[in-house]
Amino acid sequence: MRTRRHGHLVSNVLMVLVVTAAAAAFLAPLWWTLIWSTWHTDSIFSFPPKFLPGPDITSNFHNLQGSVNIIRAFANSVAVTVISVIGALAFCTLAGYVFAKMRFPARSVLFSLVLATMVVPGQITVVPLFVTMVRLGWVDTYQGLILPGLVPAIGVFFMRTSAQQGIPDEVIESARIDGAGELRIFASIVLPLLRPSLGALSILLCAGTWGALYWPLVVLRSPDMYTLPLALASLFGTASQPYDQMMVGSLMAVVPPLIFFFIMQRHFVRSITLTGLK
Repeated sequence: MRTRRHGHLVSNVLMVLVVTAAAAAFLAPLWWTLIWSTWHTDSIFSFPPKFLPGPDITSNFHNLQGSVNIIRAFANSVAVTVISVIGALAFCTLAGYVFAKMRFPARSVLFSLVLATMVVPGQITVVPLFVTMVRLGWVDTYQGLILPGLVPAIGVFFMRTSAQQGIPDEVIESARIDGAGELRIFASIVLPLLRPSLGALSILLCAGTWGALYWPLVVLRSPDMYTLPLALASLFGTASQPYDQMMVGSLMAVVPPLIFFFIMQRHFVRSITLTGLK
């Protein structure tokens, strides 16, 4: 009995050590970003290294604003992310519900085509997509930046799976028998039942849209239209490498998604739990 308790104690200690090491590995880059954003470049690479915040974060931010219009880039990222996430949630939820609960010709074929787009690399479609933006006159515009990614296939797949597992057919049929229209069913029944899945998907969409660099790099031209990742990437083309400014900008890029995740995490956990139980 004592040997068994000793074994449980050792396994628990090892588990705590592994979890602590993993947490430290994930948190270390964030910690160094925070520390380095508060020191000038010459202090960042000094020896011994800095482990505590310094006094230079304000001056670093002013220097960053002088190099790139970081406030405008931050506002662009916020606007693009909010519009993209809300639009994608609306379209993906509608499409997922239709594919899950409605019967119509070629439904399986259409859904298979949607899934097929997930395995096509974005680099293959970027040229025809960019040509389309040029012909529409949408280069260097918000609509050209937002609309191509407004209906992600992974979002449609996620919401279809959630609708299949989380919405009983009997509930929808009962609402139809009571005379409710499809829009009323969607607004009154489907959306409340899919709230955890919407929260989880919003986290994934927010992270992907906020950190996107490839498509903004292709479609944007003027610095006033730059998103935050693109504005930070432009600093690498300067003669000197302003690491202090990069760290301040990186901190600005990291904090909003973290805040959004902590706000929505209970929906994310609940969605994963419900999916696992099904």
